[in-house]
Amino acid sequence: MTRVGSVSVVVVVALLAGIWSCSNDVGLPSAYHEGHLPQPADVTSAVDAGAITVTWSVSSETNVSGFVVGFTDSSGTETTRSIEDATAREYAEQELDTTSGTIYLIQVWSFDAVQFFGQRSEVDTLVVE
Repeated sequence: MTRVGSVSVVVVVALLAGIWSCSNDVGLPSAYHEGHLPQPADVTSAVDAGAITVTWSVSSETNVSGFVVGFTDSSGTETTRSIEDATAREYAEQELDTTSGTIYLIQVWSFDAVQFFGQRSEVDTLVVE
């Protein structure tokens, strides 16, 4: 009986060691894609005639196939719009709520031909008046 118990302990220890040492979680080095896509900057937004207009700048169009504009409301829900134009520097959104008092956190990021996303811009806060 003692032998069976020690074999069980050895098997359990071996299984746990295998779990701790093997993982499918593989991360790329933090700088792997650094510089691949430019980060949009100078994001500004305004509401005019029921539409939210977002503008931005970008230092280069190298590797850029388009941009994503993200609108996060006060509940934390993010709505995104894809613009498949590397030369775009403005987007007008007409579907979102523009009722007075509505707040959106707006960010823009670029993507390339294989749908790799670049770094998000700084947040621009829009308070609809």
